[in-house]
Amino acid sequence: MTTTVAVIVSTYNAHEYLAKVLEGYLAQSRPADELIVADDGSTDSTAEVVAQFGDAITYAPLPHRGQPAATRNGGLRVA
Repeated sequence: MTTTVAVIVSTYNAHEYLAKVLEGYLAQSRPADELIVADDGSTDSTAEVVAQFGDAITYAPLPHRGQPAATRNGGLRVA
């Protein structure tokens, strides 16, 4: 039986931390099969940070709602 692992990183205006977080996930001994960044309408350079990783990460830009659960659920729908 094969297990598929999807990691959802929810974010809002946290571009200064995001690259380090994503690098950490990608460096795991068993990296996720899918890494999704669910963005709660950031107004900083979050999209540009994610773009640096190319196809290794799926970017899910969402409208800002200020509800962490809604952002995670948006990422889950993408998965």
